[in-house]
Amino acid sequence: MKKDGWLMALGVASPLLYVIVARFFGVVGFPLDDAWIHQVYARNLGWYGQWAFTLGQPSAGSTSPLWTFLLAIGYALRIDYAVWTITINAILLGVLTFLVMQVANLHNVAQVANLRYGALLLPLEWHLVWAAASGMETILFCVLIVAAWFFVKRSPFVCGVMIGLAVWTRPEGATLLPFCAWALWDADGGGIRFLKRLGVMIAGAALIVIPYLLFNISFSGQIFPNTFFAKQSEYAILTQLPLWQRMFNIFSTPFIGVLVLLVPGIFFCKRWSMLAWVCLFLFLYVLRLPVTYQHGRYLIPAIPLLIIMGGDGMMWVRLNAETLRRRLLSRGWVVAVSVVAAAFWLIGLNAWIADVRVINNEMVRVAKWVNENVPRGSSVAAHDIGALGYFADVRLIDLAGLVSPDVIPLMGDEARLWAFIRERNAQYVINYPGWCPNFLSSESLTPVFQTGTLCDPLNSNFYMTVYKRR
Repeated sequence: MKKDGWLMALGVASPLLYVIVARFFGVVGFPLDDAWIHQVYARNLGWYGQWAFTLGQPSAGSTSPLWTFLLAIGYALRIDYAVWTITINAILLGVLTFLVMQVANLHNVAQVANLRYGALLLPLEWHLVWAAASGMETILFCVLIVAAWFFVKRSPFVCGVMIGLAVWTRPEGATLLPFCAWALWDADGGGIRFLKRLGVMIAGAALIVIPYLLFNISFSGQIFPNTFFAKQSEYAILTQLPLWQRMFNIFSTPFIGVLVLLVPGIFFCKRWSMLAWVCLFLFLYVLRLPVTYQHGRYLIPAIPLLIIMGGDGMMWVRLNAETLRRRLLSRGWVVAVSVVAAAFWLIGLNAWIADVRVINNEMVRVAKWVNENVPRGSSVAAHDIGALGYFADVRLIDLAGLVSPDVIPLMGDEARLWAFIRERNAQYVINYPGWCPNFLSSESLTPVFQTGTLCDPLNSNFYMTVYKRR
């Protein structure tokens, strides 16, 4: 731990630097509206003891109950939400750095090369740093994934517990179980000992997962949160793209950055169970949710394992190799990795600042306007409800289906969605004009506030607009 402390410290410092630099430029906030949804649930839980987006209306609108619980601790202790959120994620990125080093055994690479360049990849990988500063559960999920692989041979029961906690963080954590069982089989070679240890692993997972299923059923009648179904329905049209195109989009996104230099290593690695899980994880998104927006945030959990496998396959690197050719290749590769990692760290910082500015302009600014200009308790239908729920005291009708699951079957059908808004007697509607042009152009809707967009300044279809319904 002492020997690796500086690398863990770098993992902690990396997202903190994003936030500090952004504050220097006057940018404070989150790069995703979903982060505000977590904050609303956490505030209501920490202050009022209610698992609800709207007080008095329990709902299963948080994809990551475990992350929400952690955020709620900050509210219960009356700690500033922004400080608490970034602190937790920064610490988690430091923990993730340590776990990746242990699983990958990167010390061997470091000792041979006299430089721990392999371990430096994780705290500088821009997707991970962006995610750690996003206010979302992504890094917690990454930690639990890598922890499951760390404990699979050491303690199958703890491995099972990590898998269970991963499910509490993201439903797709359940996919870890068969592949960790595969890794356990590789270690034990089958037989009675393997079956006993597998049973212990399953017991550890069941101990944590069963309460999760009961938790969701009690709030929504489903075994998964509303968001699990809502996002798939919202982007179902993308599944009509050719399979090859979806596969290319999803599988290439994590490699935008320094990971592209690890492709040869991944190709030659022999961690078959780990590689199989990464492929399945990405392929599930190909089939069910083929989206790469927001820097492929759903795909980021695959990156730590890709770093581990890439490090395995790059063991040929020797800075002090006997042959000149190998020394030159090794040192050239290390220089390339260092330059690319640093460059994309800065690119990620710029992207994070731009994303926060967009959310502050399109969502937070609108929410604060609503809070100041719309009567309290008014009924407001909106697609993006995070910042609205946090800053405005209104009754929200969620057009994305996160806390209003009865909207999910209506997605993609503007006529039915407009009928739903009228049935719920929404007094205001908030959305981009280009998203639902048929009913947003209705004569019964009058624009009363509109932002200038940072997404596309020349296209008014991307100006977030508040409509008053007559």
